[in-house]
Amino acid sequence: MSRSISHTRIYRAIVSALERSPLVRVELIEAVCRGVGLTKEELADRSAGSTLSNLRSRIGATVNQMHTEGLIGIDNVGRYFAVTDKPVVVRIERCEKEILSILTEKPRMKAELREELKERIGTSKTVNTRDDDILSTYMGQILKRLLADGVLTLTDGIYALSPKISARADDVNEILALKSDFLLKLHSKGGEFFENFFVSLMKKYYLHSGKKVVEAYVTGGSDDGGIDGVIRTLDKLGFYETIMIQTKNRVDISSETEVRGFYGAVCAKRGSRGIFATTSDFHTSAKDFINGLDDLVGINGDRVFALSIECAHGIRKVGGKLEIDERIFI
Repeated sequence: MSRSISHTRIYRAIVSALERSPLVRVELIEAVCRGVGLTKEELADRSAGSTLSNLRSRIGATVNQMHTEGLIGIDNVGRYFAVTDKPVVVRIERCEKEILSILTEKPRMKAELREELKERIGTSKTVNTRDDDILSTYMGQILKRLLADGVLTLTDGIYALSPKISARADDVNEILALKSDFLLKLHSKGGEFFENFFVSLMKKYYLHSGKKVVEAYVTGGSDDGGIDGVIRTLDKLGFYETIMIQTKNRVDISSETEVRGFYGAVCAKRGSRGIFATTSDFHTSAKDFINGLDDLVGINGDRVFALSIECAHGIRKVGGKLEIDERIFI
């Protein structure tokens, strides 16, 4: 005798299966059949009118309905995936890594590149469009920078790796993967960790530059006036400088308003120079503001990574290969 499975149970089994991983239709139907609690005998009986046969038909109808209603989607290789209204956290360094990986496979037009990037980052699987907008903004910034740096070429609307980069694509992708992992590890440690990490990094940088570091400390507290760290240096001629630092361990880009506020604090406290450091990047207007000043610099995630390699702080070379120095993150 055929047993009826409730619609609610089928629906929940579909969602549960797709939350684990995307599945093609036949895989999804089989996963749901196993997920609704059929007995071994029921799973083995594939005859017409059996519990399994009726269930497979109802699963197929429910999948079609959920897809029509936008509750599940289909990717470009025919796999169903769960759609959520929770936006994906888009990290700029991950976007860069995936862009280079996509273009390593073959050149793409901008629209094709965007769709593939949305697929890889996961923003195509959400109802919320804010993550798509952020991804598009980051992609535009990255493409512009990579073109200016000669990493990419643009011909007749098609983006491709430049010949010099294409010849060593594996090495480039390996470095980008390391940078992505490194910045993700920094993100995971929080704001206070990044304050201490960056002040230590700058101390090493100034020592390597031939200056004596008189003191280097994190200010701490909520009444720091926007100054997270201070470094005082002394050069060979006897000139003192007071460098004031603000750090942002975040995914979102830093705005011009934030940078202006920090610069005002540096001026008010009579700092010689200011460093605004972020694990992400700066809005275009913030970059323009920074570039118009001689006593303020902005250091984004790319430069944090580069400086960490240069100063061997957070990144170390073992056997000729770069790796994250886990001792720093204990």
